[in-house]
Amino acid sequence: MQSVLSRKPPRRRPGGTAYLAALFVDALGSGLYLPLTLVFIHEVTGLSVTSVGLGVTVAATAGLAANPVAGVLVDRFGSHPVLIGTYLLRALGFALYPLVGSFPALIAVAALIAVGDRAYYPATSSYTAAIASGADRDRLYAYVAMARNIGFGLGGLLSAAALSVIGDHGFAVMAVVNAVSFVGAAGCLAFAGPRPHPELRHSGAVPQHGGYRRVLSDRPFLTLVGAEQAFTLAHSVLPVALPLYAVVVLGAPPAVLGVLYTLNTVLLVVGQLPVRRLQARTRRTHALALGGAVFAASCGAYAAVAYLPHGGWQLTGLVAATLVYTAGELMHTAPSSALAAAIAPAAVRGRYLAVYQLTWGVSAVLAPAGFSALLDAAAPLLWIVLCPLLTVACAMVLSLSGRLPAAAVLPQPATTMALLPAETDQATTP
Repeated sequence: MQSVLSRKPPRRRPGGTAYLAALFVDALGSGLYLPLTLVFIHEVTGLSVTSVGLGVTVAATAGLAANPVAGVLVDRFGSHPVLIGTYLLRALGFALYPLVGSFPALIAVAALIAVGDRAYYPATSSYTAAIASGADRDRLYAYVAMARNIGFGLGGLLSAAALSVIGDHGFAVMAVVNAVSFVGAAGCLAFAGPRPHPELRHSGAVPQHGGYRRVLSDRPFLTLVGAEQAFTLAHSVLPVALPLYAVVVLGAPPAVLGVLYTLNTVLLVVGQLPVRRLQARTRRTHALALGGAVFAASCGAYAAVAYLPHGGWQLTGLVAATLVYTAGELMHTAPSSALAAAIAPAAVRGRYLAVYQLTWGVSAVLAPAGFSALLDAAAPLLWIVLCPLLTVACAMVLSLSGRLPAAAVLPQPATTMALLPAETDQATTP
């Protein structure tokens, strides 16, 4: 009997590296403007802040429709061309931003970018699922998150440098650079190529029985989507709720936000792979539920900060709560994406992941107004709402452990050719 040691190692392909390079270049450009989105658009277009806020909200709402459409396109044409298309749409949008001079033009350009943004997520999740399987898929999702976080962090630093060196003209430069970054990402992805493993390859020629009716009749999957909606709301705490809570409610100096965001970004980069290794032999449902429980604990920690003495004690409490929150983010990312992809039948994977990724779009619409209203009503009310919501979501995920296919719940040995370096904690035995 041939031993594992005598087998040839899996052949490496450049696709995974080129794909991660595309994600990094994309995130690097996006990181230039994301921390200053409304200010960026206001400075580039010259429109009032009120008009910009309303235009972006209208565009974001309209962009939600792109999510289910992207699912259909992925199932019909494959994730690779759709993903390249999302990059080119956003490149065009950012190239047009400096030409915007009216409210209707703002909505048109912002909607173009929103369509690209919303279609991007089911496309990239489907592409990741198509080029890796089993435990390799969890690992690739972790690399995807790491590449994007590195890009966002460096982009934010470059944004600050551009504004300090170039001044107000830096906003126009940022628009052009971001457009170029999307074109560069599309080029990297074109080099990666659509190289799914033969066992995973599918195309529009494969019958797609039921379409979205099939997705909406899958009760275990819809239960997972319901739980994921709570988890994606939790992901909105740091960018949406924390600035209001820390600065407006608690009266902390605005500079503390830079410390908290930097701490979060650095830990997401360095912690993603170690956390994934710890989760490698754990049921995805259990890993996901544990991440949700840590999210809930962070909500309790944030609520408790309001009762600490002002000054150093509250600042220390905010740092501690953000550390717990970051641990929840790290635990949630890989098992969430990998579990959804493993549940989805290959022929309709695009539709499944479009529904799953729609939770992020819904959170982007609900979180700003909802979080603001709860914090304005009473300081601890947001945390009082989120904590039980996350607890229920954890229970929902755990209830799925015996209802989902065993191969989806517990990561199986990879069946793809290696895309990335092997992990050092994987031993081989005869």
